[in-house]
Amino acid sequence: MPQILYIHGIGNHGPAEPLKREWDLALFGREMGERAAMAYWADILHPPAKAKAPKRVGKRQAESADLNIDALLREAGVSPKNAGAQHLARSMLRAYGVAATGPRAKVLPLPAFLRKPVARAFLAAFVKDTAAYFFRKGVREQVQARLRAALAAADPNEPLTLIAHSQGTIAALEVLAELGARQRVEQLVTLGSPLGIREVQDFLSCELRVPAGVARWHNFADPLDPVALDKGLRADFDPGNFIVDDVIVNARTRTLQGFNPHSSVGYLSHPKVRAVVYDAARIDRFGRFLIARDVAASLAVEARHPVLIELLEPGYRAIDEDLDAMRAHEASAEQGNACLADRIERAAQAIEQLVGKANLKEARIDRLRRFVAARLTPSELAQVAHRHRDLRVYAVWRSSPKRKLIRRSASVIHVDAARASYGAQGERIRWAVLDTGVRTDHPHFQTHDSIEEVWDCTQPGAPKRLKTDADRDGHGTHVCGIVAGADPKGQQLGMAPRAKLVVYKVLDDSGMGEDAWIIKALDHIAARNESASELAIHGLDLSLGGPYDSTVYGCGYTPICVELRRQWRAGVLVCVASGNEGQVEVATPQGAMELNSPMSIGDPANLEDCIAVGSVNADKPLLHGISAFSSRGPTSDGRVKPDVVAPGERITSCNSRYKSGAGGSASGELYRADSGTSMAAPHVSGMLAAFLSVRREYVGRPDEVKKLLLETATDLGRDKYHQGHGVPNLMQMLLRA
Repeated sequence: MPQILYIHGIGNHGPAEPLKREWDLALFGREMGERAAMAYWADILHPPAKAKAPKRVGKRQAESADLNIDALLREAGVSPKNAGAQHLARSMLRAYGVAATGPRAKVLPLPAFLRKPVARAFLAAFVKDTAAYFFRKGVREQVQARLRAALAAADPNEPLTLIAHSQGTIAALEVLAELGARQRVEQLVTLGSPLGIREVQDFLSCELRVPAGVARWHNFADPLDPVALDKGLRADFDPGNFIVDDVIVNARTRTLQGFNPHSSVGYLSHPKVRAVVYDAARIDRFGRFLIARDVAASLAVEARHPVLIELLEPGYRAIDEDLDAMRAHEASAEQGNACLADRIERAAQAIEQLVGKANLKEARIDRLRRFVAARLTPSELAQVAHRHRDLRVYAVWRSSPKRKLIRRSASVIHVDAARASYGAQGERIRWAVLDTGVRTDHPHFQTHDSIEEVWDCTQPGAPKRLKTDADRDGHGTHVCGIVAGADPKGQQLGMAPRAKLVVYKVLDDSGMGEDAWIIKALDHIAARNESASELAIHGLDLSLGGPYDSTVYGCGYTPICVELRRQWRAGVLVCVASGNEGQVEVATPQGAMELNSPMSIGDPANLEDCIAVGSVNADKPLLHGISAFSSRGPTSDGRVKPDVVAPGERITSCNSRYKSGAGGSASGELYRADSGTSMAAPHVSGMLAAFLSVRREYVGRPDEVKKLLLETATDLGRDKYHQGHGVPNLMQMLLRA
């Protein structure tokens, strides 16, 4: 069932399958299979038998069209002497690239009875696909039928993200408006949309409002995109600020070669577009890909790009379903021919045939020990991706070193050794998790009855006890699974498997919250501890955060920080994610680049009386060090943060979207991978719960626990404002205590 749905814009795009593959690779770096689908309609106006390359409007044609504006207006039944109509026609010609020179004329606010005939005549003359959609009998209905069918095929139990480009945004709006609340769309993403143009709005079949079934709408436009003449949609469709308008630089705008600020692939490969789609679809941005993200971005530029094509070594252990399928596919062919050098040679020859003899010099195909190096065009890269099983391709990287992460994270902080040596499993320790809630019936939490209570703090009034599935977002379930619980088969363990969790839903189903909701949970924890003879809740985890206004609050003194300080001084350990703002995008002559940013520690991680946790490479932390995304210090008032770093890249934990069957059976993926300091913080929470279960004399003494934690951490040899004191070591803590 598709979870991502595309709809393209005007033009002859060729067959549906290669187009869908191109969009998959640009957005995800791999083919998404049935998880993504394309509402394809190009063949309605461009039947395969009559497919022709679209004609480019040259300078001579543009000048000729510009000279015939009077005739265009007469055809529309409007007097050429009408100054407003002249301005309108000239502006539309320039907007759609027909007239390439001269300043853009200001469009006068003509009444609809004058605007409509001019726009109709213009579209019929210069934008024939759009004219056919609006005015040719049956075309609009056929295009919309394709989209309706694709929407009907989507799984209603999965969050659906609809990505529309160019004229596809028109069809998407009209269909969603017609379906209303019957069609739930978690995220509508519009790219290079003409919906802001008044002359397009005149011909819409629906009102100018957000469709009832759309939960979120993010609109992207390039400053130079001629189709998205009006970059913002909020003012027309959403006076209530529901729509997020974002002006970004299309990848095809950054280069003179193949310059096209309206390119769909250029939009899809932009980091901000990816971030919005990944968040809505609950896809880990550090997850499995075939084509690396920076290589996928180059698909928007028609040139030869230097890449390293990594091949699977014979006998290499598969690390995900895609590779498992690949190894089954190749099993018979590998008998008696398991030499990597032979595999490299076969792949190189196949790529040479793909490139063709005439282009071998420019392609510079080179056989390395474990790679085939080459300079390939976007179409050649797409073919390599499509044939990756036959070619035994593991991944396609840019010609620069890249790293894989394939090992478990418990060994990094020595939790597994402490579990075996000291029985440190978190027994009789209770930990609070403040997040999006938790999927209470997940099998991971049934083994040791891990979830004691779930409280909803997002609604007015006192916290409300929840008994059913309380995590539609999934973030909280993932965090809880890192802290505690265990796979019934014993293969996936939390850091403190037998610890008990009290979960507070302080973020709503979209992952957003307010200070008041968090403080409400802290108040509830304080009241519970104060009414007990000893600590009822020993620690809490906040894998959340945000910026703070330094003109209003001192660093570490926001309301949340004040309340967390109270918890700490009452004997409760507080673990907080440091934030994922360690990289910022800057513009350079070579295009946008991501650079690491100091002083990016979020709030409340800047609180002194807490343990702020950054992220480290989960496979080889001493070698690869701090995660690029991990926020780093110093704090704005000059203190060292984070305090420690823990595994935060591609961490496997509970998937809240698995499907439960009859009799309590489960189907689908029980676990999924995710990355961020949100994954690093619960490692330390679980580790400290395990520590307290063995060294109970430290219960209620957070300052001493933190001191011991920092003194026994493993120094990674990185800057103290990046790593803090290093990676925690539970074995050393237990030996020293």
